[in-house]
Amino acid sequence: MRVELDVFSGRPNPAWQLDAQAAAALTALHDALIAGAGWREPPALGYRGFLYAIRADGCRAYHGAVRTPHAILADPRQTIERFLIARLPRDWVGLVPMIEDTLRPRE
Repeated sequence: MRVELDVFSGRPNPAWQLDAQAAAALTALHDALIAGAGWREPPALGYRGFLYAIRADGCRAYHGAVRTPHAILADPRQTIERFLIARLPRDWVGLVPMIEDTLRPRE
């Protein structure tokens, strides 16, 4: 399964393949989500979420919600984003602090 971190402007975003075990785990996490979340549009610059496909449907995980072609799914614990952060290729782990800072709730 191909995953893309939507973070750069003007250059290609990091993209990588999940192995079969990780793809199955991501699918299980995705399938456990329920519909009904609000959606916050990503900004033009900076972290804009993770892109992946489940059963050929393109999905965007961003700030505790997952947008699919059919629904907005609630992910209040950001399980999809945290799962994918943990699987960033070694070349991109320097982006983790910025992503985690963006995911932190603001008061």
